Amino acid sequence: MLFWSKKVPTPSSLPASTNPISSSNINIDTHTALLKHNQECAVSKIRNKIEETEIAADSLIEITNSINQSVEVQMISIEKVVEEISNYSALAQEVCASTESSKQISGQTLNVANQGHDAVRSSIQAMSAIGQSVVDAKGVVITLESKAAQINTLLDVIKDIAGNTNLLSLNASIEAARAGEAGRGFAVVAQEVKHLAERSVESVDYISKTIAEINQSINKTLQAMDAIATKVQLGTQIASDTAQVFNTIIEAVNNSGAVYEEISAAIGKQTTSLENVMGSTGNMTTTFHQLISTVEVASLYTQFVKTTLSSLTEASTGLQTISTHMLEKVSCAPFAGAVLRTSLPNEITTFNPLMSTEYLGGHILSNAHSGLLSINASGHLAPGIAKSWHLEGDRTWVFNLRKGAKFHNGQEITAQDIKKCYERLLHPSTGSPNAWCLEYVVGAEEYSKGIASTVSGITVLNRYQLSIRLSFPYSGFLLNLGQFYCSITAIDDKNNIIGCGPYVLNTEEDICTLNAFSDHFNGEAYIKTIQVQLTKENVAEDFIDGKYDFIFIDNKSLLDKLKPVPDIKISTNTIMGTYYAGFNLTSTSPYVQNCEARQAFNYAINKQRIIDEILGGLGSESKGPFPPSIVNDSSLPGYSYNPSLAKSLLAKSGLTTVRQKFRIMYRQDAGPTVFNKITEYILEDLTSTGVECELINVPAAKYLDVNLIKSSADLYIARWVADTGDPDNFLHPLFSPGLRTNRSSYNSEIVNKKLAMANQMIHPAKRLDMYKDIQKMLVQDCPWIFLYHPNMAYANRNNISGIKMNPLGLFKYEDILIEKT
Repeated sequence: MLFWSKKVPTPSSLPASTNPISSSNINIDTHTALLKHNQECAVSKIRNKIEETEIAADSLIEITNSINQSVEVQMISIEKVVEEISNYSALAQEVCASTESSKQISGQTLNVANQGHDAVRSSIQAMSAIGQSVVDAKGVVITLESKAAQINTLLDVIKDIAGNTNLLSLNASIEAARAGEAGRGFAVVAQEVKHLAERSVESVDYISKTIAEINQSINKTLQAMDAIATKVQLGTQIASDTAQVFNTIIEAVNNSGAVYEEISAAIGKQTTSLENVMGSTGNMTTTFHQLISTVEVASLYTQFVKTTLSSLTEASTGLQTISTHMLEKVSCAPFAGAVLRTSLPNEITTFNPLMSTEYLGGHILSNAHSGLLSINASGHLAPGIAKSWHLEGDRTWVFNLRKGAKFHNGQEITAQDIKKCYERLLHPSTGSPNAWCLEYVVGAEEYSKGIASTVSGITVLNRYQLSIRLSFPYSGFLLNLGQFYCSITAIDDKNNIIGCGPYVLNTEEDICTLNAFSDHFNGEAYIKTIQVQLTKENVAEDFIDGKYDFIFIDNKSLLDKLKPVPDIKISTNTIMGTYYAGFNLTSTSPYVQNCEARQAFNYAINKQRIIDEILGGLGSESKGPFPPSIVNDSSLPGYSYNPSLAKSLLAKSGLTTVRQKFRIMYRQDAGPTVFNKITEYILEDLTSTGVECELINVPAAKYLDVNLIKSSADLYIARWVADTGDPDNFLHPLFSPGLRTNRSSYNSEIVNKKLAMANQMIHPAKRLDMYKDIQKMLVQDCPWIFLYHPNMAYANRNNISGIKMNPLGLFKYEDILIEKT
């Protein structure tokens, strides 16, 4: 990619006179010209910042008014809530009174049920007595029936006797007839005996008939008694059932009493709670009244700030006019512009911001390009091409662009240019590894897959306004837009990338030249030209010899050489980053495919030795991927150096006899860089653990190519520096499947699910806890050897100020100025 490249001399070949900072021939005119230039730039920047503050004040007034309206609506809602709670409290009291009445009625019912139960019990006892009497009477009747049967037997005997008597009477009559007159008296007796026998038979028949009737009566009596017994039994059963019903009623009433007690207690508590809620809502009402007053006061103060800023704008205009007239009176040669020189320790593989994932590349690209938003020197969000923005609903951001903001070719930046750039970032033909930062925009997925011809969620509202609608609320989205890889660029007819940053970039061989862009929307930078040497060695010596004005320090050797040097300032800054050794999880190496072996490798590496001997203490051991400034989890155990445990785990996994060499990537043409030194230390530690290793030499420019990692190595050394302080922004590109920045090819279904859940969480504490859980899972899975979180240092000469490294480890060159020659 070309950047209007032009031939520029290297620092060592530049004549001293071309660099006012390094020249020994600087005179008073040069110093005066420098001061004039700094004042012009400072006045311009002050004016721009006041305009930005005015815009922010307008937004603040609008937001304050919106808050005021929302508070008034909330007040009305609270008053309604208070009214409803009052009604509910009265209803609760009525329910409490009704419950007490029900409790009394329940007590009365219990008494009646107990009386009924007693009556039924008496009835059952009476029924039992009747049943017993019937049984006794039945026994008497049965005895009577038996006696009647005995009488019938006696009657049969009598009938036999009567028959025999009648036969004797007949014989006597015959004999009397034979005797004649002498037997006449005997005949009379025989006749009477006959009559007596006949009467006996008649009496027996009558008695038999009577006994038969008695037997019939006895049978009927027995049947009646059986029926009575059945009825008594049925009555007893009914009485028993009735008693059971009364028992159930009594139990239910007793339970009802307990329930009424619980209801009464609950209603009592609820009434107390309602009274507390009433008190709280009363306090809330008071608080909201106070809040309304506070908002009104804030509105007044905001308006006062607006008025003051307007006055300040007028004053700055006056200051600019006075300064211009005053500087015109200062006699000196025109300011030719200062050249500051610095270096970076590695080559940069691409100068296309859409394609860059390199931390060192960010040092150049963040100063040559500007985004819709920006990240200031403190790492916070600030206006960029967009002068202001606001949220509509819960997921649509509306951006208002600066009128007159320009690309480096002088073309004005419009909302259509923003949309084109973001669609270029997402287009499948671009293949940008940074496309993930816009993946939450509505329609981004369809567009990146070639299904849609445009990103539906990015809408041009007018020339200076556009909206971006997200699929769901995402707190890190604005921070993404402030990163250098989301910079707004255009493409000219020759396919050159056109930026819009504070500096115009020109590259040739290992020199990057940044020339100040005079039409930048933040005003012209203090330093006209910054030259960056992409060097490999002799940095300290060149700095001491005056070839550099400020340099980046990332290792012990360089730090130790510069500490004794007078008239320089060394500063240290903690940055949100991590260095790691990543496993190629697509490798067939048994060391890679065994989780315990990966854990053993973590125990095998002496991380503190790397920090002390290579970095000079510029770092802290990492327990997981997150820098503590993003997610601080003191409960995370990590992997402290323990070679004995490493050997034990390898033995437990059956890997002590593996003869397959473990392949580690090595930057063959990078020299003694930090990465190569770390690689050598890791090689030494693994070898002492019994792992046979092999270095795979690859060109530095191709070192982090995912396809090369997959095909050539088991382990690679890399770093990741945060773009923002958002946990999702840090983890998502490193561990989400399918992204080119996921160089280890890590893919865990549960981690993917939790990342998606955490990304959509709004509650900060719960979201943080979710990321802590995710980090623990990653530490358990060991897709990396977790090495250290870096501290970065830099050195500058004492006549340079405004140089500051932000938490992302980057410098804003436009803020650097020369105080004196």
